[in-house]
Amino acid sequence: MSVKRSFSMALGSALLFPTLASGSSDGLTLTSPVKQTEAATPAASAPNGGGAPLYLDAAPAEEEPNIHGFANVSFGTSYITPRGLVVENAGVVIQPVAGLVLPIGDIGIFKNYTLVAGVWNSINSAQGDTDVGPWNEMDFFFSMSANVTPQVNLNLTYGAWNFPQSTVNKPSTEHNIDLKVSYADKWFGPDFSINPYVDFFYEIGGSSTVVQGRNGGTGYVEIGIVPTYTLKAFDGWPITLTFPTYFSVGPEDYWGTGANKSGHFGVLSTAVNASVPLKFIPTRYGHWHADFGVQYYNLLNGTLLDSGTILSGNTERNIFRGYAGFGVGF
Repeated sequence: MSVKRSFSMALGSALLFPTLASGSSDGLTLTSPVKQTEAATPAASAPNGGGAPLYLDAAPAEEEPNIHGFANVSFGTSYITPRGLVVENAGVVIQPVAGLVLPIGDIGIFKNYTLVAGVWNSINSAQGDTDVGPWNEMDFFFSMSANVTPQVNLNLTYGAWNFPQSTVNKPSTEHNIDLKVSYADKWFGPDFSINPYVDFFYEIGGSSTVVQGRNGGTGYVEIGIVPTYTLKAFDGWPITLTFPTYFSVGPEDYWGTGANKSGHFGVLSTAVNASVPLKFIPTRYGHWHADFGVQYYNLLNGTLLDSGTILSGNTERNIFRGYAGFGVGF
């Protein structure tokens, strides 16, 4: 019931690929060289007796496409949403995401304005639905991102979350928006940053995103940090370590309604992630990377715990999820 974590990791890999050098034998370039169809006329034979060389075709080069993309797939031991809902905890959970990135540029106070659109899926090897087999969820998303200062980024995302499985109480499509305000700090130098953020999530309509909560017209706030450190111990193979940590808080009716209310706090989570570039793949095929990690969840909200029991049978407040995957940005 959420694309956000997988999307964030994949989009980060797509936007933060290394600088493209036009002089590299297998690298990509965003600026095409000047096209010349004929060699310059020697100065001695030029009509003017010398001076600037002449070209038979002096037309400018065609503009290169200004669009990028990303794809990522992860294999996990369970599917737990950022809200702490345990959706699947059996079998192998496969979650691919893919999308396109369109850099627009600067618009007034907004710098590096960028549009992103894509689709995310969750596939569970243990589901075995009579109609769709292991297919559990498909989410579409459209995002706008821009900097208001060199450090402060705003990211507004709309998502439509769909559930193809043929359950008795099948959820209707959930329509959501969230505004994430993040700060890219440089307090500790270029190799380590804290990256604090606040994410305002609002459910427009559809089934409750946490099963027993209010259906639309409600939301919550996620407050977190993403400490990031680049380990350069292996020459040419830097390992980027991230430690995303957050907690969620919101109105009681977001988590549960009526007698099912159990407080304002939702979940506390922290993780250890590692990403390494796959340098053996030529960059003309994109910028590939491998990822793996472990994430811990503490289900603070009793109704949230009960909702996970309804979906997957989970009864544990403290949960660990392991995952590994790979992706590409181009």
